[in-house]
Parts: sequence; structure tokens; C-alpha cells
Amino acid sequence: MIRFAALLLCTSALAQTAFAQDTAAPDAGPAPGEIVVTAQKRAERLQDVPLAVTAVGSEALATRGITDTKGLTQLSPTLSYQQGANPSNSSFRIRGIGTSQFGQGTESSVSVVLDGVVLARQAQGFSDLADIERIEVLRGPQGTLFGKNATAGVISIVTARPSKELTGKINATVAEKGEYHVNGTISGPLSDVLRVRVSGYYNKDDGYIWNTTLQRKTNGYESYGVRGKVELDLDRLNFLLSADYNKNNSRCCTSVLIRSDNANLNKLMSPVVPGPDNTQVAANLDTVSTTSQQTYSLESRYDFGGASLTSLTAWQSYRFNNNNDVDGINTTVPVYTGGGSNPAQFDVNGGPIRLGQFSEELRLSSSGKRRLNYTVGGYFSDLTLDRGFVRRVVTCSPPAALGLAIGAACPAAYQQGTSGSSNAHLRQTHIAGFGQIDYALVGGLKALGGVRVQHETISVWGAQGTTAPFAGDNNAFSGATLTNGRTAASDSVVTGKAGLQYEFSRNFQSYATYTRGYKGQGLGTEYTQTFNNNALVLPETVNAYEVGFKGSMFDRKLTIAVAAFLADYKNLQVQANRSDPSTNTFNFVTTNAGKSTTKGVEIEATVRPDEHFSLNASASYTYARFDADGIACPLQNQASAITVAYGATAPANVCFKATGATGVVSGANQNIRGGILPNTPAFRFTLNPRVEQEVGKFIGYADLAIAYQGEVNFALEQDPLQTQNGYATADLTVGLRSPERGLSFSVFVKNLTDQRYYTTMGANSLLTTQVLTPTNRTAFLPKGAFRYVGATIGYKY
Repeated sequence: MIRFAALLLCTSALAQTAFAQDTAAPDAGPAPGEIVVTAQKRAERLQDVPLAVTAVGSEALATRGITDTKGLTQLSPTLSYQQGANPSNSSFRIRGIGTSQFGQGTESSVSVVLDGVVLARQAQGFSDLADIERIEVLRGPQGTLFGKNATAGVISIVTARPSKELTGKINATVAEKGEYHVNGTISGPLSDVLRVRVSGYYNKDDGYIWNTTLQRKTNGYESYGVRGKVELDLDRLNFLLSADYNKNNSRCCTSVLIRSDNANLNKLMSPVVPGPDNTQVAANLDTVSTTSQQTYSLESRYDFGGASLTSLTAWQSYRFNNNNDVDGINTTVPVYTGGGSNPAQFDVNGGPIRLGQFSEELRLSSSGKRRLNYTVGGYFSDLTLDRGFVRRVVTCSPPAALGLAIGAACPAAYQQGTSGSSNAHLRQTHIAGFGQIDYALVGGLKALGGVRVQHETISVWGAQGTTAPFAGDNNAFSGATLTNGRTAASDSVVTGKAGLQYEFSRNFQSYATYTRGYKGQGLGTEYTQTFNNNALVLPETVNAYEVGFKGSMFDRKLTIAVAAFLADYKNLQVQANRSDPSTNTFNFVTTNAGKSTTKGVEIEATVRPDEHFSLNASASYTYARFDADGIACPLQNQASAITVAYGATAPANVCFKATGATGVVSGANQNIRGGILPNTPAFRFTLNPRVEQEVGKFIGYADLAIAYQGEVNFALEQDPLQTQNGYATADLTVGLRSPERGLSFSVFVKNLTDQRYYTTMGANSLLTTQVLTPTNRTAFLPKGAFRYVGATIGYKY
């Protein structure tokens, strides 16, 4: 890291000497075309920000056809997305760090922020994008200014403000496989001091995976939303009132069977043929989820001249419900699957979430044009969350199952002990004070510093019980309570950052920073939690180091940003698989890994030799490793697990069964050392050439986006059967647009080479047990893994 910092300083000095003609007054405003961001909670040029940031404007999002936040992985060098069965257990990762979890009592490491409002749970951020001004991806811990759930980074979504003149736009997109998008906006003044903006969207996708049982496509969705803003501008005093509502009804996300080595299961799946090219499922139910979100905020700002005081008051409400057809087979009634203890039906697995949060942030920020620049403030939030869950796993009752043919209906159905239900109530309050400064020491050298002092309390009350008997069940599950109780905890912590920044000129700067990050403690909220013994998930902490260089030269014909990073995490919060297929136990818990280290280099560059051509490129290398004890072994290794005597030390990276004090032998686990963090490619590259040329009264353009990522493993368990090789994709857009106002039209091809790839793999059906064949695997195929064509037409005035 020291060598890299020295190299950046030397490079910066050479660049300053070679291109001294690019210098300008340090406090000059942004030049035309320069990107202005609020990554440090004040408006400043992207070039001036001493941290790694990717900023994408509305035009770039539209050209690339990025309609939701999941598509941002195409643009930021170390941002990845891991798809779960629903938004609740999907996740973003930055530089390898992110938390994919079922439980609602633990936050993610990547914070999603909407117009300055920190969303309470990451699932709220998997939303459609409409009427966006820009999106900023801040890489690395950002807790000093953004709070406790940003140990990996921040995705900041900034929507457009009301305009000072009457404007409007409408866009419509139609694509293959039944995809439709419509969005529109109208904005303008009501008086000299009052302005309004209203925007809305409707999106529909019929799906792209064929369900042979239901004879229709699945993995589609229908979503719509509306946003309104009212801005009152009274000279130095400004008020911005925002209201946002969106809803998504989804038949998603069903995985396909990509490997099955068991003839019994293959017979049940017929006519689906398992394999890497499979694009069909045979489930008798869709995996479904519905979400709705409301966010209301009032931003009040007073400009003192050299500083401004901002208050951001917000209320957010989020509703979620889902069900996952886990068995994935065609059976409306329990059927014999090839063994007395095997699941005969697993169609009920899900439940609702109701979330509400009030938050208030008050901060005072300098204008950024003095020797001492600062941001100081306070933050408060109060969150309540209710979580319900129901699961039903059924087998054929022995000995009635003996002699049955595979797929025959069970004469009698029996609910397994893994069936059950739960209800939990979570309450979480947080209060913090924070401050960050930069101070010009001498010449272009600045000292950077920040601190955040925060206190949090969390409590969960819950009850876990059996389910009442379903129709046709022959056992007396009564709905009795198994465990219930309340657990509470609190924590106080001081975090912050320190560093140096050197500005060689207006167009060249380098920096080196140290950041101490923190993510809050967690408690279990799911059915598998024993609420009378709710183990606390310890806070996640990180010590992160970053050195970087940003420069532009040749009158901004070339811009480049380079960052090298090293982050050491302690008590990394992960979702551990504690399932035991030998007993059909289905259990995932959020827990702490011992430690994790991520380090690497990111490079972003843009070349603009003239007004007709531009080339954006990025490259990254990420080395992400972790240690963790008590992680379940890959299924295919569990039968050969060694037995470890009571009191003996278990070997690392070996599947073992531990002997307890009473002689009872546990399920098969492993203590991982030096494991690779899931869904984290070592190498990623992007290349985005764009050509523009006047065509009559229009501007014609062609935009090609090429992306490559290296090999990944999707399993914390380091399962070699959940490894995906590296691959490359290419998207092409060709279109015409009016220079300012008027018509626009484009056609696009997604995934030109029809490259198949997955966004997750797993063995999440209990039909995949040791009794059958443990090598069976499922995977989620995103729509982007198919080639398809579409067109967009728009008009703005």
C-alpha cells in the first residue's frame, strides 16, 4: 500500500508538470459537463472527492437500459448483486462485502439511500428507477457520514428536483419476452417561489422461465409507482417536500434445476430435463412476493452564506409478503419421493414483514470554499418491524408409503417437525452525532478527519410454535407454542476517519485515508429462532485503508481515477447454513464469522478525444477472504465427515462431526480458514465505447457495453459445485435523439452473444438430501442471461 501511494504521488507530480496548462483557481465552480456529487453531504465536483465513487447520470442510465438498481452492477467496478428467492434474502456486495440473509433482525453492509434518507432494510433498495438525476456508488466504509449500516459502502439514489421552467417527458419501452416500461414526468413553477414535480412509472415483465405444470411463464413482475415533490424557495430558505409510493407484484424468483443425478427426482420433474441449459421448472406453485413502500420526507435548508443548515425529516413504511414453493415439483398433494423420511410436499414457506421507521437528521455544512470546511450534525431513528412466518413440510406416513411408486399420492400425510410458525416484533432505536472536516495545511495539502459517536438499542419479542394441522394431515399438530421470550441489547461506539489529500492543481489530486467502520448488533426474528434463547449477533467492525488518485488532462479529454484498498473486518455478519440433510433440518442463521480481509485495486477512466466519441473503461482486482467456524459442509462431503472426540480441536477446512459432552454427535460442519467470500470475482473489466454524430435535426448514437467478470463461488460453504466460470456479456444500443427537446428513438440488444450465467446457485430443496443424491443443484437465471431485443421511444419538452 505504501509503494502504491508513492506511485500515485509520483504519477500525479508528473501529470501536473506535463499538463500545467489545465490549472485553475481552486474554488472555481464545475466546468460544463463535470459531474457534481453529494458523496460527502455537500455539493462538490466528483474530481475533488477523496474517496472511490462511481457517479452515473440519468442519460447514461437511459442509454444503457438500466431500469432498476440491480442493473447498477454493470457500471461500478466492484459492485455485485446476489439474487435470492425474494428481495428479503437478496443482497448487494461492494468489494466482496455484503450480507445475504433471511433474518430481519440484522442489517446489510451496503446502505441504500434515497434522496438522503437511509432505507431501513436493503430489500427496500431493489426498486425501479424513474426520474433519476444521478446515482452514486460509494465504495468502502462510509459510516462517518451515512451511519452504521455502511461498512461496505453506499448506493445513493438522487431523484430530480422540481424545475424552474415547465418541462415534461414520457418514455415507453417494448422488448421481447413480454417486457414493457412506461414512465413520465411533468415539472414546473406554480409561482416565483413555488415549484412542483410529479413522476410515475409502470413496468411489466411476463417472465422468461417456462413452467411446464402451470403452462405459463414465471419469474416476471408487475410494478408501478408515483413520486411527487413540492419545493418552496424563499431566498435563503428552501423547503422540499417529497412523497414516494411504489408497489411490486412478482412471480419471482424460481431457480432452475441445473444438475440432478437421481432418477427418482428426474421422474418427478418430468418433462423438465435438468442440466446447465435448462430454462424450465415444473412447480405446481409460483414463487411469489409482493412489496409496497411509502417514503415521505421534508428537507429544510437555510443558507447562511458561508454555511448551510439542513434538516431532513422522514417516515418510511415497507410491506412485504412471500411464499416459496421449495420442493419445485408438480404435486398439489403429498407424493412419494423415494424414501420414508424424504419430503413429500414443501409448498408453504414464507410470511409477511411490516416495517415503519421515523428518522431525523440535522447537519450544518460549510460551503466548501474555505481553508476549513466542515459538516457536523446529529441523527435519530426509531424502527419497528413485525415478522410472521409459516412453514409446512410433509412426508408420507410409514409404513403406508412402503411399496408406492415414485410420484404416487401418499395414503396419509404427516407433518415433519421442521413445520411450524412464528411471530416476532423488533424495536430498534439509534442516536448519533457526527462531524467531518478538511483543513488546508500548506499549499495543496489538506488534513481530513471525521468522527461519529452513536448509541443503539435493539429488542425482539417472539413466539415459535408448531402449525395447526392442514387438511389431510394425519398427525395432531396443534399450533402449540414451542418457545417465546424477549431479548434486548444496547451498544455504544465511536468510529471515524482520518487522512491526507493533496491537490496538485484543480485537475489532479491524490489521497490516503483510514476509516473505522461499524455495523450494529442483530437478533433473530425467524421461525427457527428459539426466542427464549435469542443469541445476539455481535457488531461488525472494520479497519479500512484506501489510497487513490484522480486526474483529468488535455482539457478533460482524459479522466482517470485509481484506488487501492485494504479492509480488515472483525465479526463479519454472515448467514450460516446450519441445515442437516440427514434429518431434513432446514436452518439458516445469521452469525459472526471470525474475520475477513478484502484488498485490491479499482481503475475507472474516460477518454473523450472529441465531441463525437467517448470511451468509458473500468477494471478491478479484489482479493476477499474470511474465516468462520461451524459452517455446514457441502452436501456431497457430509457422508464422509470425520468424527471429532469431545474436547478435541477440529481441523480446518475439513468436514467433521463433533462429539458433545453427552456423547451426542452433531451434524457435519467445517471450520473455514481462508475461504473466498461468495459472489466476489477476483477480476472485473468493463468497456463502453460510444459514438455520436449529427443526422439531420437529430443526433445519432451507438453505445456498446462490454463487461467481463471472473470465476465466482456462490456458497459460504465453499461448495465446488456452486462455482461459476468467468464470462463476458455485451449490450448494444443504437438511436436518434433531439439535441434538447423533442422525439427520441432507440433499439437495443441485450446480451448479444446469448451468454448464459447465473446470479446465485444453491441446494435449497430438501428433496436434495443425502438419502437421494447430494450433488443436485439449482441456480437462478436472470433475464440478462438471454439475448433479447427491444425499442424505446420518448418525447420531452
